Amino acid sequence: MKFEITVHAGERSSSHTLELQPSEGSSSTGGKITLSLDDTESQRADWVEISCGIYSLILGTHSYEVQVIPGAPGSDRASTSYRVIAGGQEYRVAIQDPRARRRGESVAAREGPQDILAPMPGRIVKILVRENQEIEAGQGLLVMEAMKMQNELRAPRPGRVEKIYVSEDLGVEAGFKLLRLI
Repeated sequence: MKFEITVHAGERSSSHTLELQPSEGSSSTGGKITLSLDDTESQRADWVEISCGIYSLILGTHSYEVQVIPGAPGSDRASTSYRVIAGGQEYRVAIQDPRARRRGESVAAREGPQDILAPMPGRIVKILVRENQEIEAGQGLLVMEAMKMQNELRAPRPGRVEKIYVSEDLGVEAGFKLLRLI
């Protein structure tokens, strides 16, 4: 899976493309992953969550302890932001979601009925809302597992859940209708 990221370190900022591919047997708390930054040669890394938000990462012959704190200040609707502390340095990392913008307009600005579609093939782990429930922008809708990683899909805008098309433990393909917002 490819991500567009922006890293802020003090006064400096840089943009990168990060590609991650979890290995078989990885879970939401640890495993092996193959990564490539800016289309460089892929590297394998071992990682494990040693306590809430604190990770041990082995990349090549180096070991790192990394703290990840969600919600760094200065983010926008099209990105998810984190404070990352590694080796005594603090970074703000913004991960741009390419699905958040379509045809130059933000998804949050859309009005009217909107079907939320599966962004990738996977399995529905948990449904976090019910039909006719009022929701806010950014509120969790459901948890989907793909490639051994769990992803929470969030509401792109405020509204009401009109219909839920899926159930827990259901496998879905990319583009499958998950639920409808009005």
